[in-house]
Amino acid sequence: MELYKYENFDTKTKLFLNKAMDIYSTIKNVSITKKFKYIEMPEYYTLSNFDKKILSLYIAGFLVNGNLKNILSDYNDLKVKEFLSFINLNEESIKKLKNNNYANFYFKNFESDLKSMGQKKSNTHIIKKITPEVIFCFFNSSIVLESNILNYLIKACNIPEQKLHNSFRAIEVYTFLSEIVEEKPLELNDKMRDLKKFQNNVISYKNKLEFYDETIWYNLDNIQRKFIGQEQVTEFLFYNIVNNQRLALRNDIDDGEKSIIFLDGPTGTGKTAITREITDKLDIPFTSTSIVNYSATGYVGGDITDTLKILYQKANENLEKAERGIIVFDEFDKIAYSNDQGLKHGLEMKKAVQQQLLDFMGGGKYYIKVSKDNQKIREIEFDTSKLTFICLAALSDLRARKTTKKNPIGFTTPSTLTTTDNYSITPQDLMEIGLEKELVGRFNTYLHTEEYSKDDLLRILKESTISPIISFDRWISSNDKILQIEDGVYEEIANAAYNLDTGARSLQTIMNNIRTPFIKEVLRGKEKIIYLTQDIVINVTQNITNRKIRK
Repeated sequence: MELYKYENFDTKTKLFLNKAMDIYSTIKNVSITKKFKYIEMPEYYTLSNFDKKILSLYIAGFLVNGNLKNILSDYNDLKVKEFLSFINLNEESIKKLKNNNYANFYFKNFESDLKSMGQKKSNTHIIKKITPEVIFCFFNSSIVLESNILNYLIKACNIPEQKLHNSFRAIEVYTFLSEIVEEKPLELNDKMRDLKKFQNNVISYKNKLEFYDETIWYNLDNIQRKFIGQEQVTEFLFYNIVNNQRLALRNDIDDGEKSIIFLDGPTGTGKTAITREITDKLDIPFTSTSIVNYSATGYVGGDITDTLKILYQKANENLEKAERGIIVFDEFDKIAYSNDQGLKHGLEMKKAVQQQLLDFMGGGKYYIKVSKDNQKIREIEFDTSKLTFICLAALSDLRARKTTKKNPIGFTTPSTLTTTDNYSITPQDLMEIGLEKELVGRFNTYLHTEEYSKDDLLRILKESTISPIISFDRWISSNDKILQIEDGVYEEIANAAYNLDTGARSLQTIMNNIRTPFIKEVLRGKEKIIYLTQDIVINVTQNITNRKIRK
């Protein structure tokens, strides 16, 4: 079968299989005996070579960048370090295949086994292409009859119910959505009814608005692990969005029942990123744009209804799905105005934009012109009553007035507040800076991100799944080197980032500047280990803002 020939695989699949072969060649001739407590397993069991191949393929999915790794990373109960430990390895101890002769090693050790597993899958499905995700689907216990090692591996790592583990279903659904795997047409027997049931789940996954089982709540946990320090606002925003999606399935939404959200917070605290991540996980059409890009009819600038066209395109021209989408208007405080702002034209335009938003967010029917592949332009009716609107604002000027500041010699400047860590921003404040009362009245849900403390920035570095340290380490590993971090480095980076005062973005700024002096060493150096020390961090962070002058 040409489908299983090594030379026919794409680059990503070859990289995945190469990593699996590296793992397998490392443990192939090593006797691995495990002690089990399970009734269906002998107390002492020595892994067969087939067991080792299955484990090697499975673990490679966690180590090689791609869609498979991205899906698996959403399940925090699956820990690659524990899986490697199960076969007495860590990442550093995986040896590259001698002579790099992967094609020959694959032919001798993996091709026939993959064919065998794929044949069982082919009895009920059409496999169009072999990918890491398709191989992962072969691990279903009904297919890999010759080995139960994945069941035992996951039990040994205290992960219950492997047969029902959500990662397996998510990846199988992915192969359906990507149309890499299709069902074979069969007669309507018991097996067919089971397949139809699974197909219905796949269709529901495509529209994720009706298919809310327990897996949806795992998404929240994974998102919160990314946005350390903003866990509460992430939770509140997540539940409001989910509830809005459920309400949108009804035909009788009462006025005010759907959340229209005003989300404020200092720059760099993740307002847009959190919203985007939630909508991505829930597969909701989403568009985010600065409100200052738009103007009311009759003025120069974009039209607010352009956002509806974008949603329609992102929903693959599924109007029903687009009408349940999310529109994020950023820099919302920039359309606030006061009568002493100067130019009459600018004042009138801001008033006009606010008035148009009042109608737009209130829910109504708009006609938009769309075309596909340069075909004839057609007009469709778009109902905005089921959309979720989220308006973002930094409120920098208002925030500055609300917080107490000190002058250089330590005396508090005049303020309406005493020295405190807390301050309030109310709807009345929004009206006072120049948002119209009727527009402010549209908002029925007020959320805010928190300013990051030094401790928050330190937690992001150490705990967040999108910590810039992780990407730094991944960059070094991709060049076949190992990163070692000295004590005190995390604290030094967090301090420097805090002093930059640009929120979580400052961490990335610091790490980018740390990476620069390492690039030559990582790309061309012969040393296997890269040391990141406290002195290096101090030197780099001091040079970020320092400049020399000619004497």
